[in-house]
Amino acid sequence: MTASTTDEYQHAVDTITPIWAELLNTEIGLVTESTDFFATGGHSLTAMLLVTRVARELGKSVPLFALVEHPTLSAFVTYVLEADEASTVVEAKAPDGSMTQTERLLRYNEPDRQDTRNKRFERYYATAVSSAAHAEFCRQVYGRNLGQHGMADFAQIDRMLALLGPKDGDTILDLGCGYGLISQYVAEKTGANVVGVDLSASAIAYADRLAESDSRLRFHVMDVRDLRFPPGTFTHIMSIDTIYYAPSLKSLLRRFQEIGTDGLRLGIVRTFPIRSFTADTWSPDLTELATLLTEMFGGYEAVDLSRDENEHWQKKVTVLESLRERFLEEGNEELFNFRYSEAAYESGIEQFRYMFVSRHS
Repeated sequence: MTASTTDEYQHAVDTITPIWAELLNTEIGLVTESTDFFATGGHSLTAMLLVTRVARELGKSVPLFALVEHPTLSAFVTYVLEADEASTVVEAKAPDGSMTQTERLLRYNEPDRQDTRNKRFERYYATAVSSAAHAEFCRQVYGRNLGQHGMADFAQIDRMLALLGPKDGDTILDLGCGYGLISQYVAEKTGANVVGVDLSASAIAYADRLAESDSRLRFHVMDVRDLRFPPGTFTHIMSIDTIYYAPSLKSLLRRFQEIGTDGLRLGIVRTFPIRSFTADTWSPDLTELATLLTEMFGGYEAVDLSRDENEHWQKKVTVLESLRERFLEEGNEELFNFRYSEAAYESGIEQFRYMFVSRHS
């Protein structure tokens, strides 16, 4: 190295080291050039924060997969010094064009965005239940109309139930239950009691009518951030495409432990909206969820559903396009646009989707 190169390298080390220590929640003095980011507690979310800070502090654009391939401080700094200037790299925009995809993910649970999202879902649940076109959409995409919004079809639900193993007499928390029809399906299939929670008052009003004729079902309007149940209430917790809405994943998992019984079984299905990893460098072990499940639940089993996910979004686009006129004839253009804009955006992105199953010992 020349003197100027050495100075540039040391400046980058001095800039990145405190960021590295902050994100790993460790002392700066414990971070050396051989410290491995992921081996010392880093995960996909903190990696995203790191590359965002590097772009801001050093003006260098670094993809997330670079940290996977160069996980030590020394190797990462060397890569950063060879990277393009941040201003020359344009990251793809979020659907509304207002920010990059990374910025959108990091700001996902800010109060104004939560409020906008909650209002949009309330309009959806108030409208979709009476739409024949939407019912046909659900039948073609999911195999049966249960008023679904998420990405899980019956094959995924049945697979989760097989891994969780609920039975008659157990009590399951269904997080983000919507109309309660999937909760009803789970109760009928397993014999377990199911308690469903959702933020939508319209959805829970419909679900309450189901509970009137089935004593195994109970429903509540409740926020994932404020699960008001006594300790030891649930033997199983199911979270299908809902865990995104928790501002603190660790706090939510801790709450699961509190309201769960000894031996609580936890099933989580989620898609990882991380656009800068590649198929070769992506791994569920690198995610914040995997890190916390290992730390708090002693481990997990992961099932790769990524192929299903990518086929799912394309199928949604195709089916919606075939039903567009039926939505419009009903006067449900807003409902159509709500479903179609999401599906069209997501179908153009390679998705990483996994089912995680853990047991609290």
